[in-house]
Amino acid sequence: MLGSNQRTDKVDRPNMNSPILVTGASQRVGLALALELAQAGHTVVSASRSVQPQAAHPNIVQFQADLCLAADRQALIDHLHSHYDGLRAIIHNASLWLDDGLDNLETMFRLHVEAPYHLNLALGDLLTKVEKADIIHICDETSSRGSKSHIGYAATKAALQNMVLSFAEKYAPTVHVNGILPGLLILKEGGDEAYRQQTLKKALLEFEPGAGPLIETVKYLLASQYSTGSQVVINGGRHLKNRMT
Repeated sequence: MLGSNQRTDKVDRPNMNSPILVTGASQRVGLALALELAQAGHTVVSASRSVQPQAAHPNIVQFQADLCLAADRQALIDHLHSHYDGLRAIIHNASLWLDDGLDNLETMFRLHVEAPYHLNLALGDLLTKVEKADIIHICDETSSRGSKSHIGYAATKAALQNMVLSFAEKYAPTVHVNGILPGLLILKEGGDEAYRQQTLKKALLEFEPGAGPLIETVKYLLASQYSTGSQVVINGGRHLKNRMT
C-alpha cells in the first residue's frame, strides 16, 4: 500500500525501463564506464558521434549523435521520451581537449556547456519520475585551477562544474547532481617513455590508474543518498604536488 506522501507516478524499476544516459561512451574512460554499468545490470544509452563494435552489449543502446548540434541533441531527447518511462541518471562524459583558438572554444563550449545544459533541462521530467535519479558532470581538475596551456578547455569545464550547483538546487530533492574532477587517468596514445615519466611525476601517486577511479566514483554517487551539489576530485594528489614544486 502506498503511504500518503508517496507519488504513484514514480518508476520503481530503474534497471528495466529507466536507463542511464552516458555521453561520449565510445572510447577510453566513457566506454569502460558504459560497459561496467551494463554488466552491473543497468540499461545504458550511449550517446556518441560514432557507433563502436567494442561497445556492443545486450544492455547498451548506442545512439549516434553529435552533441555539439542542437538537432542531434533533440533527436536523442525525443528518443528517450518515446522509449523509456524514466531516466535513472545522466552522466555527462563527452569531452574534447582542444588547443586554444576561437573555433575550438566554440566547439568545446557547445559540448561541455550547451549540451549538458540542454539535456538536463529537457530530460528533467524523466529524471523526476524515478525514486532517486542522478546527474553527474565529469569536469576536470583544471576546471578549479585553470590551465595556461588549455585556457578554453579549463574555462568550459569550469562552467560545467558551476552548473552542478545550479541544477542540484533546481532538482532537489529527487535528483542528486554532483561533479567529478579527474586528473589524468589514461595517458594519451603515442606518447614516448619520456612523456610517460614526466606526466606521471605530476601527481603524488605516480602511476596510470586507468578508468577505475572514475568508475568507482560514479558507483559511489549513484548509490549515495546524501550527496548533491558536491565535487569529487580524483587526481592522485596532483594539486598537492603542484603546491610543493
